[in-house]
Amino acid sequence: MYYVNRKTFLILGMLCICVGPVNAQEAITTKNDLGLSPELIQLLRAEMRELLGGIQSIPVGIATADWESVATTSARIRGSYILEQELTPAQKKELDTGLPEYFKRLDSHFHLEAEKLEAAAVNHDAQLSAFHYHRLTETCTACHALYALSRFPGFSEEKTCPWRVNGT
Repeated sequence: MYYVNRKTFLILGMLCICVGPVNAQEAITTKNDLGLSPELIQLLRAEMRELLGGIQSIPVGIATADWESVATTSARIRGSYILEQELTPAQKKELDTGLPEYFKRLDSHFHLEAEKLEAAAVNHDAQLSAFHYHRLTETCTACHALYALSRFPGFSEEKTCPWRVNGT
C-alpha cells in the first residue's frame, strides 16, 4: 500500500501536465502576449521567481511529512498577489484593464489551490496534499502555455497542450 501511495505522489509531483481549462475557447481567443508594460512584466517575473522556490520545496515537504513547512509555504504562495504589491495607480489600472479575464480566473484558481493545499497540510493529509499540489502546478502550466509562450516555447506544440487549436 505504501508503494502505491508513494508512486501516486511521484506521478502527481513530477508530472505537471497540461489540463484543459474550464473555458478553453475563451482562453484560445485571448492574446498570448499579455501586452503589459515592461515594469509590470518585471514585477510579474519577480513574483514568479519567488513562487518557483516555494513550489519546488513542497514535494519534499509532503514526501517527508514536514507539514509545517508545506502549510507555511502554501500560505506564502496563497498570499502572493501581484495586485496587492505596492503599485502606482497607473499600474493598478493597467493590470485591471490589461489582463485577460481568463488570466485573472487562472490566478484566482491558483491561489485557491494553494489555500486547499495549506489546509490539507494542516490536517497532515499526504494524499490530499499531493492532489492539491498537482492542481496548483496544473494551473501554472495552463497559464504559462496560454500567456507566456515566449518564455516557455515548449508549450507551443499541440501534443504538449491539447487545448491549443491550430497553433494558437
